[in-house]
Amino acid sequence: MKYRDLIQFESIESVVQLTDANKSDKAKQLVSSYVISDDMADRLTSLMIPQLQYDTPADNKGVMVVGNYGTGKSHMMSVLSGLAEDDSLLSLVTHPGVAKAAKQIAGRFKVLRLEIGSTEMSLRRIFIDRLEPFLDRHGVNYGFPDAQSVVNNKGAFEDMMAAFHQVFPDHGLLVVVDELLDYLRSRKDQALILDLNFLREVGEVCKGLKFRFIAGVQEAIFDSTRFAFVSESVRRVKDRFEQVLIARNDIKYVVSERLLKKTVDQQQAIRDYLTPFAKFYGNLNQRMDEFVRLFPVHPDYIDTFERVTAVEKRQILKTLTASMKEIQDQDLPENYPGVLAYDGYWKTLTENTSFRTIKEVKEVLDCTRYWRPALSRPLRGPYTSLWPFGLSMRFPSIV
Repeated sequence: MKYRDLIQFESIESVVQLTDANKSDKAKQLVSSYVISDDMADRLTSLMIPQLQYDTPADNKGVMVVGNYGTGKSHMMSVLSGLAEDDSLLSLVTHPGVAKAAKQIAGRFKVLRLEIGSTEMSLRRIFIDRLEPFLDRHGVNYGFPDAQSVVNNKGAFEDMMAAFHQVFPDHGLLVVVDELLDYLRSRKDQALILDLNFLREVGEVCKGLKFRFIAGVQEAIFDSTRFAFVSESVRRVKDRFEQVLIARNDIKYVVSERLLKKTVDQQQAIRDYLTPFAKFYGNLNQRMDEFVRLFPVHPDYIDTFERVTAVEKRQILKTLTASMKEIQDQDLPENYPGVLAYDGYWKTLTENTSFRTIKEVKEVLDCTRYWRPALSRPLRGPYTSLWPFGLSMRFPSIV
C-alpha cells in the first residue's frame, strides 16, 4: 500500500494575499478552501461577527486578528471581508455554524482591503490616501481635512460616513489592513504615538457608526515589549479593540482537513497500519486519534516547528507539501511506522543556503561538519525506529 492510497492530498504552496479577495473568482476560491475548526468557528461566531454586525446595538470595537506568518490570518480576513461584500459566498462556507452567523454581515458592506509595506507615511495618511480614491470610485464625494486643521479624527469619520450613506444608505464600510504590526514596529517615538492615537480613534468610531475595522498582526500589540515606552497609548488602543487569536490547533486542523484529508475508510486503514506498532511506543496508543488525523505527519512536528525561531511559520505548509510530494508514491514501510517527524526538516535547513546568513543557524551547521560523516552510515539499534515518536530520546547506535 502506498501513502497516496491513505490520503486525499491537496497541495498548499501559495501564500494568501489579502488583496486577492478583491477579485470575485479568487474570493470564491478562498472561501471554499478555508477549513474551519469548531474552536475557530466559536471565535468567529461569538466574537468576530458580533463585532462586525450593526443591526443590533452593541459596544462595537475594532478587531485585531493575531497569528504568526502561515497561521491563516490573511486567509481568515479574506474570507470574512469577502462574505461582508458578497452574500452569494455564504453557500461556499465550509462550517454550517459560521455560515448561519455570517448572514448578519453578508453583503452588508463595501470593503477596502489594504496591505502596508515599507513606508514612512503616517497611519492617518495611509488611510486617507487609500480611502479617498476608494470612496470616489463608489460615487462618494468626500475629502478628509488636513491633519493640522483637526482636533480629533472622529468628526472626520462621522462626516465621511454621512456622505457614504447618501449613496449607500443600507451598507456599512469595512476597512481591512494586513501587516499592521510590521509597520508600527518601524515607527519612531512621536510618530508611533500619533499612529496609536489614530488607531484608537478608528476603534472608537466603530461604536457609533456603520464603520468597521479589522487588522492583522503577527503578535498581540498590547503584550509586545517593543511598545513598552508608549504603554499608556497602547492601553487606550486596547480598550477599543478585540483580539482574535489563531491557535496552534487551528493549524493542525488545516493540515488534517485540507492538506491531508482522509475518508472514514482511509482513517480506519491508517489505524490498522499503526496499531501493531502501538505496543512499542506508549504515546502512540494514547494519541492514536491524533496520529490518524495527521498521518503521515507526526503530531509534534508542528509544535516543534513553531519553536524554530529562524524560520517563518508560513513555511510549515510548504514544507509538509514538499514532503508529501516526495513520499506519496512510496510504499508504506512494514517494519517501522512511516511517519514524517520534525527531524526531517534538518534536510531543508542544510540544503537551503539562505539559512546560513542567520548567525545561530550557521553556527549549528558549521558544528555538524564534524559528525556528519558518521551519520552518513546506517543507523541501527533498538532506538532507531523510536526517532519519530518522542521529543526526548537516546541516540541510536552508529555502526
